[in-house]
Amino acid sequence: MENQDSGVCYFPRDLSRGKHGGDVFCLQKFLKKKGYLAEKPSGYYAMKTEEAVAKWQASQAISPAKGYFGYSSRKNYAKKHGLPSPEKQEELERELDAQGVKKMCLDVCSEFRGVYVCETRCVMSESDKIHACRDACQASFSASCDRAYPTSAPGAAEDYESCMEYMQRTCMDTCKPYT
Repeated sequence: MENQDSGVCYFPRDLSRGKHGGDVFCLQKFLKKKGYLAEKPSGYYAMKTEEAVAKWQASQAISPAKGYFGYSSRKNYAKKHGLPSPEKQEELERELDAQGVKKMCLDVCSEFRGVYVCETRCVMSESDKIHACRDACQASFSASCDRAYPTSAPGAAEDYESCMEYMQRTCMDTCKPYT
């Protein structure tokens, strides 16, 4: 299992060509660090990202290795990084809702250039608070960066990349009380 403090990513959705956002940026950083992607992370899932994902999938024996970062890839990534698996999270949420069990919820908010976004994640156990915090932080930070630096604006790509680079450090600091 890899060190969780090395900038792990949370993937609440499947990723494929044409997707954009902080989860894509985080995936690209991971692929670059592992040597599968030569390009600088941009947050946009294009052909080079798809090819890099396919190489990573092949190295992990994920079949088919076609570059679609779907359920099998998200599950593999989560397991390798000691994160809750996608189905565990979804199953737990349904179970808790059905039982009417009280959950502990964390709100994480991010603000850039007047754009304020909050995300909430709920858990049942103290040990899952760190994951809830990091997931909510990544989601809120990503949404703030997406809205503050729209891709159509001049210089947006560089500003967006800077915003996303700042995310990792900020989320680690924000979620430190739960480690």
